[in-house]
Amino acid sequence: MKATLIIAAAATFARVAYSVPLVYRDEDDSEDFDDDECGAPEPEPTTTTTEVVPVVTPTPTPSSVSSLVTSILSTSVAAVASSTPSVVASSTSASSSAPSPSTSSTVTKSSGANPYISNGMKAGLSGFVGIAANDASGFSDLAAHIGWYSDYTATTPDSGNVVGVPMLWGDGQSCLSDTNNAERLQQFKSNVSDYTPSIMMGFYEPDCDCPMSSDISDPTTGAQQWNDLIAPLAGKGTILGSPSMCKQKSEDWLQPFLDAGAADWDVTNIHVNKNNLTGVQADVEYYVSTYGKKVWISELACVDDQGGFDPCSDQGEIDDFLNQVIPYLESNEDVVAYGPSNGEGLGDTWPLFTSDGELSTTGQTYLSVLQNLGISA
Repeated sequence: MKATLIIAAAATFARVAYSVPLVYRDEDDSEDFDDDECGAPEPEPTTTTTEVVPVVTPTPTPSSVSSLVTSILSTSVAAVASSTPSVVASSTSASSSAPSPSTSSTVTKSSGANPYISNGMKAGLSGFVGIAANDASGFSDLAAHIGWYSDYTATTPDSGNVVGVPMLWGDGQSCLSDTNNAERLQQFKSNVSDYTPSIMMGFYEPDCDCPMSSDISDPTTGAQQWNDLIAPLAGKGTILGSPSMCKQKSEDWLQPFLDAGAADWDVTNIHVNKNNLTGVQADVEYYVSTYGKKVWISELACVDDQGGFDPCSDQGEIDDFLNQVIPYLESNEDVVAYGPSNGEGLGDTWPLFTSDGELSTTGQTYLSVLQNLGISA
């Protein structure tokens, strides 16, 4: 009688263990966010139910009861363990939920495997002419934690281990009365005749008006200038960044540019001006899905761009923005580089540097986020 009760209990345990539904998220499954430019929702989670009924010998001998129970229990536990997949939350999905404002060392950070930047670090700085000068103490504070910087010129020099990333601002033909566009073109020609840059960024916001943007309104003209001036560098080993778009994911310039015969680029150079993580994710995913390449965020700023261009002025909002967005960018394999902007039109609170060249409160927040993530040379 005792043997029969033990066997029955073991069989019941095995039946219960096998019949528990195992619900898990697929590796690519993530929370959706509502945006009419995003792709279809991810598939529903998969539910797996398995039932196994053990076969019990009608008249077991007392000596076999103990080994039978042990076998049933061991098989039940092993089967449940082997049928339970590990749950992996995707870090690269644009629709993943926002990370906590407090950064964590568990975030996957960039490494020396990054082929676009010699020291391997994604983090950078979109600066201004002279930003890497010796008297800019704020730049020195960041230098150990960033891999690159730009200064909007065609002759951006390296600064120690920080890679200088040059650009051809415009085509040298438009906005001549409002900008030094012609001088920048001549600077570019002189620069590339002296040496071959490791990377070159294309035209600066040709889809918007001067003087803040390069205003190459006709993509066909842009394609001709690109093919004549920038595309030949690819044959010398230069990595080419596409022209950057002023209108972000609402742009309508790059596809006509390609259709007009522009040579392809290596990495899509984008500007992101948003005031929340969801907006940043949407911009990144638009460019990745539309042009099929990784992205380099050469300008990043906290801006309310709904119906205008309103830079964030609340320091708390800016701090939260950086604490959420930077870990996302570091973890996203489709983002090869990113750098906060320090150009004109961003208000008094966002810029990372004071007029004395020291880090502002925003600059100190950026540095702190990078340090907390363990990002350093």
